[in-house]
Amino acid sequence: MIERDNTVTTNGPPIKEFAKEGKPRRGDDSPRGFTYFTPQKRRATLYEEVTVDTQPSIHRHMDRGYPLHFADGRPMYWDSSTSLEVGDWFDFRDPGAQWERPFYQKGTAAEHQIEGAVSAAAADHLFEDFSPEWVEFLREHLQTPAFCEQGLWLALATTARDCLSDTVAMCVVLQASMKQRLAQAIVLYAMDLEAHFGEMPIAPSKQRFLTDPMWQPTREYVERLRTVTDWGEMIVACNLCFEPVVGVLYRRELGIRAARLNGDSVTPVIAHGGQVEWGWARSWSAEFTRFVLEDEAHGADNRERVAGWLDAWMPRAHDAAQALAPLADRVPTGISFDECSQRVDRDVRLYHEEAGVAELTGVRA
Repeated sequence: MIERDNTVTTNGPPIKEFAKEGKPRRGDDSPRGFTYFTPQKRRATLYEEVTVDTQPSIHRHMDRGYPLHFADGRPMYWDSSTSLEVGDWFDFRDPGAQWERPFYQKGTAAEHQIEGAVSAAAADHLFEDFSPEWVEFLREHLQTPAFCEQGLWLALATTARDCLSDTVAMCVVLQASMKQRLAQAIVLYAMDLEAHFGEMPIAPSKQRFLTDPMWQPTREYVERLRTVTDWGEMIVACNLCFEPVVGVLYRRELGIRAARLNGDSVTPVIAHGGQVEWGWARSWSAEFTRFVLEDEAHGADNRERVAGWLDAWMPRAHDAAQALAPLADRVPTGISFDECSQRVDRDVRLYHEEAGVAELTGVRA
């Protein structure tokens, strides 16, 4: 006769818990001792845990090649998608540690700030501070930059697919999403203003972006980005050339400073959100550039390649920025376009020094 063991056990599935301060970890509470990647510090961060090695690579995970290919025979990812080379693209890290959760949290916060600013302005009668001339300026020019932001979204979103590591792709695709958020925020804000100032049509803004001489170098630049097939070049052309020169000019100088000079405390909230997002993109782009330029085996070749891209794209960025001078002249309470340009150029120099490319480009003094 077999006796039944009536011992009651409380052992269930193991549960990961964080040890309380001062108490040692034990059993399954101990830190995981195995990872597919090498963390930057002694222990992997949450950003690394949810990002690194989420993208397949024949150099890290597969010894039989990619299981899927494009119709023309290309594999899922191919090394020649950029002429830049590094020892391992998966070693790149975003210094801002951006991933989905903080991305959505920050985007939600930005939208709440806009909603709060508009609601408060209506309740406190701040829209009455807008001069008739400034209202007409907004009616004519507010929504035009939205088409530029949308163009950057399209270029970046397309590029993200080809990046050779998840940590790089995460940066590019989230920046693309930020561009789309800002474009939508501008258009929605114009709709909010209609309740106070009448119709703010978007069709004339689109036509202005397509035909107005002062916007044509910008439009041509953004459209040219869509022809770039090397994702490394895209990062350089967008984030080392266009954004710090043209994007900062129309967001900060014409979107924040000009508005405040004309008694508008609401519009700068929109532009400030875009500038905060650019601050993160600037940080990861500088880190990316240093990453490729300082690669032990390929740094010299990468430096030559990046220098060529800067030579090709920086003059176009400066031409696009200079073409916007008439826009500053149309601001009712005038701003000095030369002073705006000087501030932008100063920041570009500092940024390029941070990224390690100051000696590779002839940024204006």
